[in-house]
Amino acid sequence: MRIASQAVSVVLHPLVMPTLGLLCYYTFFPSIAQMNDVQLFLQIFLRMILLTLFLPLTSVFIMMRFGQISSMFVEEKKERNWPLLITAGIYLAALYLLNDRRVPAFIQLFLMGAVGSMIIAMLINLRWKISLHMIGIGGLCGALTALYYFTQEGNPIWLMCAFGLAGILGTARLLLNAHTSMQILCGFALGFGMELGLAVFAVRH
Repeated sequence: MRIASQAVSVVLHPLVMPTLGLLCYYTFFPSIAQMNDVQLFLQIFLRMILLTLFLPLTSVFIMMRFGQISSMFVEEKKERNWPLLITAGIYLAALYLLNDRRVPAFIQLFLMGAVGSMIIAMLINLRWKISLHMIGIGGLCGALTALYYFTQEGNPIWLMCAFGLAGILGTARLLLNAHTSMQILCGFALGFGMELGLAVFAVRH
């Protein structure tokens, strides 16, 4: 079970969530995504991977190389703030570089929510450890919930699958003794609430 839990933690790493969110958007909401330009999709997809996955992971591996953090999961509370700060900075740069009318507003909102969640996680981390994995997948579930609610598009089965993945990930983190149940629940609530709240604010304003 430990190997399976570690595999789930890698596959559903928080840094994977923006790219996964992009894929969910184009796959589950084709009528509003209007993906009739495959070349444009590939450009956005490659930029997303580079800016929100490759660059943050590179910074994590550099910090591991110089002994600043002990693993890519950044499980030690005292090691977390620098990776969070650097990743938030990279995501802010990604927001600027993806500020293009051809990039879906959903993706920009999703990144804004991720930055907000990371800043709050840094503040919480001063006193208490919260699950970064659950913040990530909670954000994905919150963003997809907002899309389903406001667009009345897509198949709700896929939304249920997203929540199912969150349950599997939370269980995996518990089995690895990486977090307590409260840290997992609070992480999910933070990510979910941030993304859903931003979407509601954007629609109403």
